[in-house]
Amino acid sequence: MKTTGIAVIGAGPAGIAAALAAAEAGASITVIDENSAVGGQLRWRIAPLRGLDEALDGLPACRAAETLRERLATAGVSVLAGTVAWGLFEDGSLAVAAPGGGFRLRAEKIVVATGAVDLVLPFSGWTLPGVMTARAAQVMLHLHRVLPGRRVAVIGEGRDAAELVTDLETAGAEVVLRAADPAQVVASGEGRVEQVSVNGEQREANAVVIALGRQPDPELALQAQVDLGYSARLGCHLPLRNELLETSRPGLYVAGEAAGAVDLAESFAEGRLAGLAAAGASPERITTAQEKLARARSPERSADADRLRPWASDRAQTETDASSPWTSWVRAATAEGRDNSLDRVALCRCEQVTIGEVRQAIEEGALTINDIKRRTRAGMGLCQGIFCTRAMALLLHAERGIPLSEIVPMTERPPARPIPLASLVEIEE
Repeated sequence: MKTTGIAVIGAGPAGIAAALAAAEAGASITVIDENSAVGGQLRWRIAPLRGLDEALDGLPACRAAETLRERLATAGVSVLAGTVAWGLFEDGSLAVAAPGGGFRLRAEKIVVATGAVDLVLPFSGWTLPGVMTARAAQVMLHLHRVLPGRRVAVIGEGRDAAELVTDLETAGAEVVLRAADPAQVVASGEGRVEQVSVNGEQREANAVVIALGRQPDPELALQAQVDLGYSARLGCHLPLRNELLETSRPGLYVAGEAAGAVDLAESFAEGRLAGLAAAGASPERITTAQEKLARARSPERSADADRLRPWASDRAQTETDASSPWTSWVRAATAEGRDNSLDRVALCRCEQVTIGEVRQAIEEGALTINDIKRRTRAGMGLCQGIFCTRAMALLLHAERGIPLSEIVPMTERPPARPIPLASLVEIEE
């Protein structure tokens, strides 16, 4: 079994900041990231950065990724790119699948900085080739220099959707339709997207991009069965963390978007604090990092983070997840009668489980995400529920009246990512 002082899972903004801060404090660091190069979302974004540090501010995100890569090399941080940390076990060891073979890694401390994934809600035609999420479109544009389509429909509104539209138009694509509500969208075509209709308004299009925002992905921390709390602001459960970003499992920290951070400056500040805390840095350094994190957070985000402390006596919040487009989608998905075309739409694309089949499971007695999973196989495919859990929770809430705060995530088990069977066979103790 291999060993390291601190294992950082994820080499995006939070993971890089954690590794650099821990290295400054003299710790031995191993960074693990499933992508071919470090940088995370910075690699496929071109918007200029603000609030990270003076040397990075104003740089396009993709340029900043290169600078941070050089800083990691200078700091002597061991980076395992193209490598997946797929299991976190009771003895504190990590299971790792690397190009050169699988192995177990024991770390004194672990920082989970695995970022976030795009939110989706199913709509008619969303399984057609040509339908993708915002990050997939940005990867195509900025990493592979390929347009996702010449004529593109964008679903979503807000900051993420606005950035995406700017990226598409800058690259030469035409945004032919905008829709805030996926329940109003129908994509159609022979074997791929050819038309998109929104409330009866139809346009020719060869791509549809879903930009409904992102949701945290702390799956390794959930495998460790850390204590969770519900964030109404994000509509999901998150690990409870103390003032040093440590979870209920001693030595396990979660930072950045994986813990609910909303922008790059906050993710970077959280990563730095987690790295310093994991490395046992001086109280002065810790205090400075906490002050910078406080400045990076909005009042609303600070209040949300305070409610998600282990000692918080009152976590009651208005369940804001009931706002549009979620309300509109649930209303359409639970409509009675034969006119409900969404009943026949796949909710779980991996296992081809329809919205109607999930509703039937709920009608027959399913009361939790795990119940639905056992009855239908929804959430058992390659994505491990990443893209379908939110929709299942919304249907449970609508059909059974269960508060969203009480609908806990499905039980997370290894592997956290799809891995070859060979990775299990060849794993070295």
